[in-house]
Amino acid sequence: MTKVKNINGTSQNQCSCGSWIQHWRNFGGASQRRYCCEKTCVNTNLVGAHVQKYNSTDRSWYIAPLCQLHNKSVGVLELESTVKLVSANKNLTCNV
Repeated sequence: MTKVKNINGTSQNQCSCGSWIQHWRNFGGASQRRYCCEKTCVNTNLVGAHVQKYNSTDRSWYIAPLCQLHNKSVGVLELESTVKLVSANKNLTCNV
């Protein structure tokens, strides 16, 4: 199980994939995902949310497919165990 926290205030960050949800689809290997990855959510209005792992020494930024409601969350989110977090570092992904 992965726990994350949103990094709020990143909506102006852009990616050459066209959107952050497309970035996650391009590099996360799950282009057909339809539901929010928060473990209890079934919302389908997905966005590519900037998150950091909670309670981890890894301070990297990642993209996770969250619904718009969970993208605005300020608390800790528990994600489905099968969801792959994709690096938000464009130099490691779409700018390579």
